[in-house]
Amino acid sequence: MKRLLLLIGFLILTSCAHKAKVSAPGSELFLSERYSYIKGNDGRVFIVTSNSKDFDDAVKKIHIGPSSVDKLNLWVITPLKKEKKH
Repeated sequence: MKRLLLLIGFLILTSCAHKAKVSAPGSELFLSERYSYIKGNDGRVFIVTSNSKDFDDAVKKIHIGPSSVDKLNLWVITPLKKEKKH
């Protein structure tokens, strides 16, 4: 009886576990010294910069064309030291 329950539990766990295919939202990630950007499949361009001057330069170099721009705040938190494992 124990073996049967163990076998059923194992089969349930293995039948539910699937590897999910993970990919970036765009086809490619473009890196530069002052900015990075991703072109999405739906035509959106996501630009990451540290200041507005670099953003304006990125828009000029990428040649986006007529579009609307939504500037969002992005907070990047970098830990000063590695986490302690308990």
